Amino acid sequence: MKKSLSIILILLCSVVFTSEVKAMDPHFSQYNATPLNTNPAMTGVFSGNYRVSGIYRSQWSSVLRDESVPMFRTFSAAVDFRLNSGLDDHDAFGVGLVFLSDKAGESEFGTNYAGLSFSYIKNLSQRGNNFITAGFQAGAAQRSINFDNLRWGNQFDGEGFNPGLSSGETNISDNYMFYDLSGGIFWYYVQERRTNYYAGFSMYHINQPVQSFYDASEVRLYSRLSFHTGMQFQIADQVDMLPSLMMMVQGPAFETMIGTYFKFLFETHIPDGNAFYIGPFYRMVNGTEGVINSESLVLAARVDYGQFNFGFSYDLNFSRLTAATNSRGGFEASLVYIGAFPESRAKTIYCPRF
Repeated sequence: MKKSLSIILILLCSVVFTSEVKAMDPHFSQYNATPLNTNPAMTGVFSGNYRVSGIYRSQWSSVLRDESVPMFRTFSAAVDFRLNSGLDDHDAFGVGLVFLSDKAGESEFGTNYAGLSFSYIKNLSQRGNNFITAGFQAGAAQRSINFDNLRWGNQFDGEGFNPGLSSGETNISDNYMFYDLSGGIFWYYVQERRTNYYAGFSMYHINQPVQSFYDASEVRLYSRLSFHTGMQFQIADQVDMLPSLMMMVQGPAFETMIGTYFKFLFETHIPDGNAFYIGPFYRMVNGTEGVINSESLVLAARVDYGQFNFGFSYDLNFSRLTAATNSRGGFEASLVYIGAFPESRAKTIYCPRF
């Protein structure tokens, strides 16, 4: 009980027990399965005409569920289109819509976001296998909280907690809205069918919108800077390796994730044939004194079947919360579908299957 209560207090204090809220962005271990949340320039970067994607993450259930406290849940869904009608041969436009919902703990601290993404995909070679894209995203978000589920110092009556007493907080609202702007660039090169390289940089919250439940506050959301890169190459007749790296900085917070998939192909004669992926990823974050600490080991698996991608991952926690979580962190499940219109433009434009 004491262990569980401690972790709950740590999590809640990091979110709301300050006079002004500075929320951190939710993150996904399977960041390539949610491209519009990773880099707006990845809008339309796929082999097909349209892509539908969804991802769900639950976290801290091993601690919070025992106390009848809702665990941390994050869900995102997106749809984007590749319009093969660019200014030059093999160029294309990308357009997409993304939605994200995040709810955290007993306070029900929530974020709902919807954004529109646009990109231009520029061909750099005569073969049509080297591209650079630029994209931006504009959206609106709402943050909310249930103050009735929180306990305040003014509600201590000398003997214990008294929910009938006022919190003493004034000029405070239980929700607010803000507008958000983001942008990015992305490069990818397809050397051959089973060999490709990519790298991207993105900046979310370019406008640094005001973040506070209190009136007349000028606290602003830190911009989130991300760099991500990866490649695919053949290591055996039916096995490829896909190492990748993601680095993120948001204000004083830093996170990096590095690892690899091993891809086992069932159909080597088809460019995007059925395949099974499995691999480890390692996440590190900065500590309170700026020291880089181990945060979690992510075990991930994925299946490509036809036009569907199914992904699953589980985080094994290494941080100071291990005593409370028993190393159990977050579970994720993702689904991506890439489709083509019956009478789409006849042109072979191959993109990596991230």
